[in-house]
Amino acid sequence: MADTKPEPDDVDRETAVTEELVAYLDGELDPGASEAFAAKLRQDPKLRAEAESLQRAWDVLDVLPRPLPTPSFATRTLSQAIPAAAAPSGTQVVPYTDPRAPVAASRPGSGFWFASTAVIVAAAIGGYFGHRAMAPAPRTVSPDPPLEDVTLMKNLRLYRHVDDMEYLEKLDSPKLFGDDGE
Repeated sequence: MADTKPEPDDVDRETAVTEELVAYLDGELDPGASEAFAAKLRQDPKLRAEAESLQRAWDVLDVLPRPLPTPSFATRTLSQAIPAAAAPSGTQVVPYTDPRAPVAASRPGSGFWFASTAVIVAAAIGGYFGHRAMAPAPRTVSPDPPLEDVTLMKNLRLYRHVDDMEYLEKLDSPKLFGDDGE
């Protein structure tokens, strides 16, 4: 079985060609090298396909919105770059720390928990008594219904399917069935 792994020389050559292609697309080659690479592109369809693929990718990247640097970007960059440039070789430079970084807070003590519990209990008691003072008094239901409701209760099975009283009053009208009050 043939070995399909590329040789190290082939990988180096492909990397060099890709780097040259990127430099050509970026316009970083001098005019003579650019003409030579353009001739190479015209002759090699595989290289031309790779160049078109890279160009499409860069075109897509050009359409995407560019992120704006934060207001503190320049300060942070310079605060890290200046000490690193001024420090002698072998000196460790302390990296920049953001002053807005969260700091671990201490845990609240027992006084905080006692005060919180007292506030919650006071709110519950105030809510209970406030509701009692503002709520309407409960209605009392008399055990004996008024006399005019007794007829209604006796005929409840007849009234069960009636939706509104206007309909019943229209049925009771003497004009509807021709009753003259007899």
